[in-house]
Amino acid sequence: MALTVTHMPLALGRVVPSRVAFRFRVLREGEVTAGEKRVLFFRSFAQVGQVSVAFETVGGEFTRYESIQQQTLNDQGEWLVIGYDDAAPKKIRAAYLTISADGTYTFNITSGDGSGGGESAEITARVRVDGVLAEREVVFVEKPSNGQFRIAGYGPAQDGESVVELKVTDGLVYAVALDDWGTAFQPSLSVAEGQVIRPTVMLGWLYRVTQAGQLPAVEPTWWDESLQGPQPLGTARAEVVRYYRPQAHGPQPVELI
Repeated sequence: MALTVTHMPLALGRVVPSRVAFRFRVLREGEVTAGEKRVLFFRSFAQVGQVSVAFETVGGEFTRYESIQQQTLNDQGEWLVIGYDDAAPKKIRAAYLTISADGTYTFNITSGDGSGGGESAEITARVRVDGVLAEREVVFVEKPSNGQFRIAGYGPAQDGESVVELKVTDGLVYAVALDDWGTAFQPSLSVAEGQVIRPTVMLGWLYRVTQAGQLPAVEPTWWDESLQGPQPLGTARAEVVRYYRPQAHGPQPVELI
């Protein structure tokens, strides 16, 4: 079940539910960086793929505020939170967080290198989109015996299938495959062939550039899959592609090396 952020009119004689307004300061390896970063809330690991709340940085450091009912936060308790940064080398981090008060929360996207360790292992990452092998980023999350999730490794499934090196301890390993979230639409932005553009209002579709050029000065009326083939997008051309939410599988067997 997804969270809904609603705005209710004030009515006489009606008690308006208390709300909590919060945002994130998102760091990368403890530093402020300029690239866009995202922080996604899930109700549980079993529901990865059903994003409840999504935050995106504006200018690379702070996200906008979200206002959530206090009762919803109290009922949920801990959230599974995944933060990621697509700037090369891409990084991702998963953690459990409890939000209970207004304010700004810091989320550090760090690989954890040097703090976790573990035995060397490897696993074959294989990703299919609509039944066809496709290159996507895959993150492997381990739940050790202490119950605290850690990132065991990550990497691209090149050409849809590749071997990824991991560091594991004594826990179960789960795989999370991430689709390309694309670049947010920016007026007159120069784009290259193969680049993916994301509308300001996301309705499940992205747009892959098939001919390099410049995006229009005003955001266009986006089209869906009913309009096939490359379409004009400023001086560039692009085709519509579906965005697939993160998919999780596991536990997965790994091979120690």
